Amino acid sequence: DVSNLNRQFLFRPADVGKPKAVVAAEKVNSRVQGCRVTPKHARVEELSLDFYRQFHVWVLGLDSVEARSYVNSVACSLLEYDEDGNVDPSSIKPMVDGGTEGFKGHARVIYPGMTPCFQCTLWLFPPQTKYPLCTLAETPRTAAHCIEYAHLIAWPRDRPDDEFDADNPEHM
Repeated sequence: DVSNLNRQFLFRPADVGKPKAVVAAEKVNSRVQGCRVTPKHARVEELSLDFYRQFHVWVLGLDSVEARSYVNSVACSLLEYDEDGNVDPSSIKPMVDGGTEGFKGHARVIYPGMTPCFQCTLWLFPPQTKYPLCTLAETPRTAAHCIEYAHLIAWPRDRPDDEFDADNPEHM
């Protein structure tokens, strides 16, 4: 989505319409010598545990807290413990998590079983009250997304001469 490009340093106008995972992998692989990023354009919930096990480090480029939470749960489920209840370091899949919300961004490395996991740090994310237009137009995932889509995108398109009134039951 062109509206995202101002905060997406890997993407250019020619990349609009291409899967983000594929474009990001191509850019990183071409810029970082010795790095091999394997893109996967799919729903994280549909990937097998064997898919996740094959990587040494997971670099997340996920668009939602729900997807990050799911991958976090997979990482925690892969942990193995010794007889004393200590995490076996060889079973840890470090996760590099980064994302943006508006013009704010974050990046961090999570070592499941050693550092606080994603789920343990959800309080760091402010409650979401506004949604990026790219999410509303391309991948609405919740009821709130659908309501905002109807209000911000569909209403002006389908009823350009009518002002939206949230107190009017016919407009809801």
